[in-house]
Formats: sequence, structure tokens, C-alpha cells
Amino acid sequence: MLESLSIRNIVLIDELHLDFATGLCVLTGETGAGKSILLDALGLALGERAEARLLRQGAQQAQVTALFRLPSSHSIWQEIDAQGILYDEHELIFRRVLESDGRAKCFLNDHLISQTLMRRLGQKLVEIHGQFDQLLEAKSHLLALDAFGKINRKPVEEAFKAYKTAHQALINFQDTLAKSFERQTFLRFAIEEIEKAAPRPGEEQGLEEERSFISHRAKLAEALLVADQALSPLMSGLALSHKTFSRIQDLLPEKITPLVEACDRAIVEVQEILEGSKSLKGEVEGTPSSLETLENRLHALRALCRKYHAEDLLCRLDEFKKELATLDHGEDHLHTLNVTLKETQKVYGEKARDLSSLRRTTSKALEAALAEEFSPLKLPHVRFRVHFEELSEEMGGESGLDRVEFYIQTNPGTPEGPLSAIASGGELSRLMLALKVVLAAAEDVPTLIFDEIESGTGGAVASAMGERLKKLAQNSQILTITHSPQIASQGTQHMVVLKAVTQEGTTTHVKSLLPEERCEEVARMLAGQDITDEARAAARRLMGGA
Repeated sequence: MLESLSIRNIVLIDELHLDFATGLCVLTGETGAGKSILLDALGLALGERAEARLLRQGAQQAQVTALFRLPSSHSIWQEIDAQGILYDEHELIFRRVLESDGRAKCFLNDHLISQTLMRRLGQKLVEIHGQFDQLLEAKSHLLALDAFGKINRKPVEEAFKAYKTAHQALINFQDTLAKSFERQTFLRFAIEEIEKAAPRPGEEQGLEEERSFISHRAKLAEALLVADQALSPLMSGLALSHKTFSRIQDLLPEKITPLVEACDRAIVEVQEILEGSKSLKGEVEGTPSSLETLENRLHALRALCRKYHAEDLLCRLDEFKKELATLDHGEDHLHTLNVTLKETQKVYGEKARDLSSLRRTTSKALEAALAEEFSPLKLPHVRFRVHFEELSEEMGGESGLDRVEFYIQTNPGTPEGPLSAIASGGELSRLMLALKVVLAAAEDVPTLIFDEIESGTGGAVASAMGERLKKLAQNSQILTITHSPQIASQGTQHMVVLKAVTQEGTTTHVKSLLPEERCEEVARMLAGQDITDEARAAARRLMGGA
């Protein structure tokens, strides 16, 4: 639920902090006092578009902070964990900073996040309803029906995805077949050209090494000659040293013997160096390949790689051969794709029809649940029906084969029609409220906000709406902006929005009312500016009934 909202430098608000309770919180106040500013500020904190008009005149920066505390079972925590955002005691703090140059920054628990993420998460926490509710849009009716019935769409979505994948594969291959003659001609030529070049595994790297060897042949030969010239006297010196030490070995055997053995080892090592140098010299002097030959071979291989967009010519050759084999057996592959398409279409059709059947059963339950809500809301003659239009499999989608729209009949004998086209303003308000009461248990949104939902109603109807809002508040936190004393009297928390005009300017502030202050505010809503004792008595009766 929304625990608190802090606002600074938004429109007429200088600085404001609000603490919200569970249950039904009502916000009242004179027209123009700034109630809508609170919704704009909350929307800003939850990722709605930042507009320069929201910045208080003369301020350099505006800031809105919304604190939510949620149960561990709420679905939002999965996404929070996936984003790597830290939190304590299941608290989420949304903060939006708006600069005077129009730039805005979004923070969640002091982590800088994108506006898109902030808005997506915000929609999981707060839902705002007014007279022109989103439930008026037919595209939302199917989602509402599925939510009410807790219907799992995933099997149909997966089946539809498999069907569309098979359909696209068939289209792609049919297009390939149409161009297959040209493609086959190209593939045969490419295969022949690569095979004629006869590339060997690792050949290019080997050629690079050999080219480096040949290009440095003169330098290598010179270095080897210098080494031989230096080693030859060393070999003679070692041989003479060995002979000299051997002559006197018997005189001091313990000391001379290690020297003789060291000379032996040195002679062997130097001999190995000389032989290796001689062998390498032979390779350098006798290299049969010319640098030009190697350059030509490398150029030819690299030209083929560029031509066929290949990092490895042998791999590309294998790919071309497989593709040619597929095209040579195109009719067989086309038949296989057609079989796969029919199978996936059949599975999709079966799952979609099962889903349709479940939806029709669910629709009856929804109609019955709404019928129970209509009477308390003074809509005894309204009849609600879920209208179905069955789609063909070709016209279907991942949501199945149903197009759903909510229809109503307002009075016996009158024609039924779409919800948005038939209901009047007052009826719409009550219908929207009834729908929210019925659908609330299926939704995961903890805070619902109603903005003057009583528009077009009054008296007993408004009282009935207040009672339904209070019922709805048993399972969700409800915030309602209202001009109706009947609805205001039902609140468990009451705040009044006030506007003060001074020489310094105009400011909006909010006061949380004590019980006796609540009675005075409800009396004001009943009587207007001049509050009478009769209005106070009527307010006490309303609040006593609540």
C-alpha cells in the first residue's frame, strides 16, 4: 500500500507530506483547491511524463517521493530482484526529480532507473479510475474477464507462437523455392570455385608464418653466420680445455674431475647448437617457395573469404553443400513444412477452443456477480452481458479466438449495446464501481484511486457508492477524491485540500481531519459556505450510519 507521499515545488504546493492509512481515504475540498495536483504529483513519482508546467513558479527543482510497503507475496518483487535493486522490510521508495530545464531523473530506493521501468512498476502498485475509466475500452474487456476467472493464457500463447513460427518458416521456404534456380546456380558455382581452390585446414595461418619466414631469410642467414663464427672458436677452446684438464686429472681428481665433466657437457651443448644452426641454415638457404607464390596464394584465399562472407572457407563450403542438398530436395522439405504447419494449427485451434469454453463459463459467473452489485447501487433494471465474437483461426492471436466486449441493457424493453455507448454518466460511474468491486479480488494492484467517480449521481445513489467503496477498501487501499458528502462520510481517513492566498502567492496544503473536524467538513459539503446546525446534524447522521 501507499504509506506516504512527499511533494515539493509542484504547481501550487510548496512543501507537503501526507501519511496514508489502510482502508478508505477520502480527499475533499473546494473546486480549484488543488486536489488534481496530488494526482499529478503521484503520477510523476510513478513514471508519468514530466511536464514543465508542474514546476512551481520560481522554483529551480521539484521533487516527489512515494513510499510503498508491500507483502512478500506481491509479484513486483520478482522484477525488483531481477533489476538488482536493494530493499529493506519490503519497502519501495519512488522518487522523481524535475529540473527547471525540463530534465527529470527517476530513482527507486536511491537506484537511478529509467522512466520506462518506473512507469511499469508504478502500474503494478497504483490504479487510477475516473468517470472515463479504461474499462470503457473494449480492448480491456478480455483481460478483465481472464483476470476475474484467473484464466491461464500461457498454453494458447505458446501454441500460437509455434503456429506462427511454422507459418513463417513455410512462407520463407516458398520464397526460397521461387528463387531456387538462381540460388542453385550460384551455390554450384561457389562450391566448384572453393573446391578448385582446395583450401586446407589452418592453411592461411601456415602461409602467414611461412611468408614471415621467407621475408626475413637474408636477416636469418646473416645471423646464423655470425653465430657459427662465434661458436667455432668456442668449440676449439672447449676441446683444448678438456684435453688440458684430463692431463692433470690424476693429480687432483676430486677438484679436476668436475671440471672435465663440465667440459664434456659444454661440448655436447655447443655441438647441438652448431648442428641446429646448420640445419636451420639449410632450411633458409634451401626454401623452395618464393615470396611471390605465397602472396598469390594468400590473396586468392582471402578474396574467396570476402566474396562468400566467410571466416572459414571449409565451413562455408559445408554450408553451401547442405543448402544445395535441401534445395535439390525442396518438394520433400516443403511437404514437411506443410505437415508441421497443419499440426501446430490443429494444436492451437484445440487449445484456443478450450480457452473459449472456459471464458464462456467464466462470463456467466461475472454476469451473476455483477447482478448482485447492481441492486445496492440503485441499478435494479440494468442487465450486464459479456458479448462474444468468435474469430477464425487465421484471425486469431495469442489471446485466442475470442473478441469480447461488455454489453448492458439499462431498462427492460430497451436495446442492449456496448457499455461505453449505452450508459449515461451517472450509470457509468456506478457500473465502473461495480466492476471494480467484482474484479478487485483478481487484481494484484494494492492501491486504487477514484477521481470523482460519483459524477452525475447524488443522494441515495452516492450513499450506495460510498458503501461499495468501503466494501472495496476491505481488500485494497482506496483513495477517493470526492465532492459527495455521502461518500466522504464512509471514509476511515479524511483529508481536506485547502488553498491559501497570501501576498507571497497561492499555496495548496492538505490537512488530515480529526473526527469532529470531519463532521464539520461533511456539513460544509452538504450546506455550502454557510454551515447550519441542520447541516451539522445531517453530517452526524451520515457519519453515524457509516
